[in-house]
Amino acid sequence: MSEAGEGSGIAFGDDWKEVGLRVGIEIHQQLNTHKLFCSCSSDMKGEPVLFTVRRRQHPVPSELGEYDVSALYEELRGRSFVYHVAGGESCLVELDEEPPHPINQEALQAALTIAQAFNSWVFDELHVMRKTITDGSNTGAFQRTIMVSMGGYIDAMTADGEVKVPLEGINLEEDAANILWRRGQEVGYGLSRLGIPLVEIGTEVMELSPQAVADVAKGIGLTLRGTGLVKRGLGTIRQDVNVSVRHGKRVEVKGVQDLRSMASVIWGEARRQLDLIKLSQLDLADSVELAQGTVRIKGGARLAETPLGPGSFKREIEDFARAFSSGVEFSTDAQDLVIKTPLGLGEKMRERVAQLLSGPSEETRAVVSGALTTYTRPLPGGARLYPETDLPPIQVKRPPTTQVKPYWVTITELKNRFSLTEDEAEDLFTSPYLGVVLQAASETSIPPPYIASVALGTLKSLSREGIDLDSLRPWMLLETFRLVGTGFPKEGVEELLRLASSQRVARPEDVRSIAASLTAGVDLQAVVADVIARNRELIKKKGMDSYSALMGEVMRVARGKVDGKKISETLKRALEEATSKGETDELRLRDRSWR
Repeated sequence: MSEAGEGSGIAFGDDWKEVGLRVGIEIHQQLNTHKLFCSCSSDMKGEPVLFTVRRRQHPVPSELGEYDVSALYEELRGRSFVYHVAGGESCLVELDEEPPHPINQEALQAALTIAQAFNSWVFDELHVMRKTITDGSNTGAFQRTIMVSMGGYIDAMTADGEVKVPLEGINLEEDAANILWRRGQEVGYGLSRLGIPLVEIGTEVMELSPQAVADVAKGIGLTLRGTGLVKRGLGTIRQDVNVSVRHGKRVEVKGVQDLRSMASVIWGEARRQLDLIKLSQLDLADSVELAQGTVRIKGGARLAETPLGPGSFKREIEDFARAFSSGVEFSTDAQDLVIKTPLGLGEKMRERVAQLLSGPSEETRAVVSGALTTYTRPLPGGARLYPETDLPPIQVKRPPTTQVKPYWVTITELKNRFSLTEDEAEDLFTSPYLGVVLQAASETSIPPPYIASVALGTLKSLSREGIDLDSLRPWMLLETFRLVGTGFPKEGVEELLRLASSQRVARPEDVRSIAASLTAGVDLQAVVADVIARNRELIKKKGMDSYSALMGEVMRVARGKVDGKKISETLKRALEEATSKGETDELRLRDRSWR
């Protein structure tokens, strides 16, 4: 496989082994329930906005008396934050004006189930911790997190073959507030996302190809969706990757939303670190000077356009200044590169330039586009975690250990049983109606491919019409399949589901009542007889070849009200009788003429 990372000249092949590539991934997946420490909705509509609150945040030492390096960095940025409070989706808990409520038991049980799905060992007692975060994404400058389990693994089918990847464990935590806007030194956040429960799953270090790493991430996502306990849609799952190369440093790249670009992002960061290692061999780190807000790199006149992975040395400097809402000016003076910085940023810029010239550093970056990333802050340390004193320890009953079938084995079974493509099988595996599909295939004589087509095709068609599938409960779909198994026309299934969903029926009898109303008032024998009578000339001319045209006329009246197979059989019998009678009449006329 050979493909180039964006602007990096990176070759996709076995080069990852030569450079000592090591990657870990963190998956953050929202759970499909209300918020973790209050009863607010997790719908994230973001409206109506009732009011806004403005705050600033400052770092404080941990219980060990240490400051977290990332918190100190955020303090230097001097930003203030404006929080938008939406009715029904945020309350005093999100504003950190009220203690957290008891933990959402539904979310806790979901986390325990997910831990079991990944064969992860669940703790008997869980402790809620606070993790210092001062970038404004949490109103109280901390995020509540719970270590639910330790260890576990994911069996994944990848570009490198089948692999078994160990996991660090599974955490249950609050999601952060989402950025709405940026204006200079102010950032606007919405509180609708803050506090939504999510599970964080981290892998151990993998020495795999970038594409194989992306395949592992896909496998974790499929396994999560296969539980039926997680949210679906854009922004409900986020992937972070930790990348290092031989003689490099661990760098966390956040916000890898598209799995299709994950391999490129990994290669891009690997190339950036390799280029920084090469740059450090020029021994220019000690040649960086600061005078009157101007950073000078002696002998570095040609550095600006030096490639660093998909980006360049110049872009790294510009990105760093942008983090402080500032800009810089570049110029050369003889053999020197001169960087003019705004007042107050000079010393931090000198440190950053010297850091880049010394090689890779531990830091956090964010995806810009394709393989290109940008600097966001230093990599947080262990000094930012401390106990949550407002909540007691949580006693849990560890679920019984069971062997969970790898996701790709189940997908292969679905593909074969329901005659699906690989993508269709993955969609069915992650469908909330998978249980109904399997039950219908076992209970009824309906062909499995048809059952799958309803779950994958008909329901999508209804969704595109604007039908709220959340109101279509699984038992309603199962009752529909049972009706089809006893003779309800397949052509009427879409209309039956449309009506059952819109009427929000509460009992199986209600579904059967709608089905009866759809099939009432059609006398199939009379409809067929009328079509035959009106088309005698066509039948006389074409005989049985007129079947298709006649079938179209009958279906216009009986579609969705009588089973298509029954219509076909009834019409064929009537047409055979009509053509047979026509041949008999013609023989009689010939006999009279001969006489």
